[in-house]
Amino acid sequence: MIRGTETSSKTLEVVEVRDMGSVPYYVLRLDDVDLYYTRNLNWAAAIRDAKVEARMTPPHQGFVWPLEVGKRWTYQGVWEAHESRRDINDRFAVVAVETIDVLAGRFEALKIVREGSTPGSDEYWFAPAVRSYVRWVSRRGDVQFEERLREYRPAPRLIREPIVPAPSSK
Repeated sequence: MIRGTETSSKTLEVVEVRDMGSVPYYVLRLDDVDLYYTRNLNWAAAIRDAKVEARMTPPHQGFVWPLEVGKRWTYQGVWEAHESRRDINDRFAVVAVETIDVLAGRFEALKIVREGSTPGSDEYWFAPAVRSYVRWVSRRGDVQFEERLREYRPAPRLIREPIVPAPSSK
């Protein structure tokens, strides 16, 4: 991550699928925080030591499928963290397909822009091959930070051979 002239790294790992109230969530670990995402990759909460640090109600819709250039959507919800609470009203648009180079490689990506009711904006480059964004540029007032994917290791495939369609019987 690049923030001003500072550079740092973070490791995000998918650790499990966990049901909460009969709703399945992907649990991603970032240091000692578990991040909860819905099956559609909507961000729901950050939990540390079994305590909710932050959450969005309903889960934040950063991506709406299928993603394609020209697609637009909105999100309305509530951000809660510690003792604070604020309404969120975001607008998203898929504005282009771009080839992007990051340390993890070269990816064909959909560029997604977010603008909202809070000061600031975001640009994401979502790479279908990675099933996530490979670059994120965020602006919050005078502060800008950027994340770029440095390494990507997909989970091993459970079925190693390609699926071959059965011959048709005509």
